[in-house]
Amino acid sequence: MHRPPAQDIPPEFAPDTARGGLRRGLLVIGAFLLAIAIGVLAVSRTDLGAQAVADLWRRSHPLTLLCAFAVMTLAFPFMALRWRALMPIPATAPTRPSPVGLTAIVCAGLLLNYALPGPMGELGAAWFASRRYKLPLASTLASGVAARLVGLTTAALTAALVWVLVDLPVPAAYHQIVGAAVLVIGIGGGVMAVLTARPEPWKRLAHALLGPLSRRPTRLGARLAKLDAAFGRTADGLAQVARARPRAWIEAVGWSAASHLSVIAGVALACKAFEATVNLPGLIFTYATTTAGAVVLFILPGSQLGWDAMFMSLLAGSAGLSLTDAAAITLVVRTHHLLLMAIGAAALAWLLRDAEEKTPEPPSTVAPPGD
Repeated sequence: MHRPPAQDIPPEFAPDTARGGLRRGLLVIGAFLLAIAIGVLAVSRTDLGAQAVADLWRRSHPLTLLCAFAVMTLAFPFMALRWRALMPIPATAPTRPSPVGLTAIVCAGLLLNYALPGPMGELGAAWFASRRYKLPLASTLASGVAARLVGLTTAALTAALVWVLVDLPVPAAYHQIVGAAVLVIGIGGGVMAVLTARPEPWKRLAHALLGPLSRRPTRLGARLAKLDAAFGRTADGLAQVARARPRAWIEAVGWSAASHLSVIAGVALACKAFEATVNLPGLIFTYATTTAGAVVLFILPGSQLGWDAMFMSLLAGSAGLSLTDAAAITLVVRTHHLLLMAIGAAALAWLLRDAEEKTPEPPSTVAPPGD
């Protein structure tokens, strides 16, 4: 089988890496659940905390809370459909990727992102999709990155739009701080939109910055050379995806909106489950801001705790919830995230077993983008 030059092939994802991620991911889930249990127990043993917990328990409606979990879970099938919309699928492909299979792969990628350093979730998801559906790895990786950029861009621009159009109940002392953060997020959303549509200039810029440093005969130079090459391969793949028909991009934006709306609706239902009155524009702003801001928190240690703190703060500061209700809703969202990680662990175990049973080599070239 003819292969293109090595520099045009994305790095392989070793199944042993996924197995290590599975084991570590299960430990992460267990550690989070233990931390939540200890935290709730510690809070409930104080007089003020016991009153707050008892009040939340009295106001809670378990059936509505289960509905909130179900609605939030719909975001992942929508994310899978967003990915498929941008996935270049050659006419010779034996089958079109199924939403169920891609959803399982997206959940497995979520687990890997939490368990392993770097964007291993994207690479692992692309590898499994390539193997399972016999598609070029370059295509599945580039379309996955493009789909993620679409999601982040729509979230960032939504946050900026709500901030400009709606007078949110943000305390005056924090108005300038939040406004500055929104400005950064809005600019970041515009940059991500340009990067998705026109990746070639960014490839040249990255090479101009990294190229001279990567040629130094040091360990750092070798790492920068790999980073430069990886960025170039991803940009080349994005350029292929960017040439997809407008219908594919419209469909991807539509599925991205559906994904965001399902989470917002689920969080609103969770508020209703605790009889908490929430400012809907503030809730939309909170979700969009924290979703877009996650791209920055992702590179920092303890990013999950940073996300929780930002989400809870904005729920209280812009969505009109009390600190007690904001903490409860944040805990619900985190618990739902852990549930999805557990589903991702089961999906990853299934995908690894399936990959061992079916080991045909996918094509190596990038297919022409379709719709």
